[in-house]
Amino acid sequence: MIVVPGAAIPFFCRPAFGDLPVGSVTAFAGTLGPPDSASPAAAVSPAAYTTNPLEAWGWMVCDGRSLPCVDYPELFAVLGYVYGGADDNFNIPDYRGYFLRGIGTGTRNDPDIGQRSQPPGGQGASDGVGSIQPFAVQTHEHTYSSAPAPSATSPSGTAAGAPSVASTLTTGGPVAGTGQAQAVQVSPNETRPLNVYVNYLIKFTYGLLPLLR
Repeated sequence: MIVVPGAAIPFFCRPAFGDLPVGSVTAFAGTLGPPDSASPAAAVSPAAYTTNPLEAWGWMVCDGRSLPCVDYPELFAVLGYVYGGADDNFNIPDYRGYFLRGIGTGTRNDPDIGQRSQPPGGQGASDGVGSIQPFAVQTHEHTYSSAPAPSATSPSGTAAGAPSVASTLTTGGPVAGTGQAQAVQVSPNETRPLNVYVNYLIKFTYGLLPLLR
């Protein structure tokens, strides 16, 4: 059991059948307003089609924010300091810009598991839940036609030297076939699949009942 620093042990409400447990993460397709912790929250007017505030539903966006352990005891009991923090504060995960991947410990589904590391400031296992992995492209080779061999003699009949070869960088990107226009989007920064933006949310409470006396 994880003890929340400086707090009495609360009486947690047991979730009903089918409810998601605290610490569950889900994708949310709506636009989010600033969190309740934004200052000053009252000065921010929600735009059309914006969910604000989200925290009233027991969820918050996974943006890596630091939270007081005493104010979020249920979530702290689940996360601890895996995503960062110490003493009276802990961090929630920051999933902005990340793809999520099921943990591969004990399988061969993540062959580069040794390249994983803890999230910045985190205290979890380097190959466990919360660990991160940089992008990569699997090693591969391409076959190219070789330059023609030099002729034995020059046009004047004298021995010919080796032809001058210059290294030239390729331009553009992958194409569908020889002489065809570029058919694949390229980026100098990352390798990625077709994707769509969502907000990843984490559940932080079921609601607290009064302490039994």
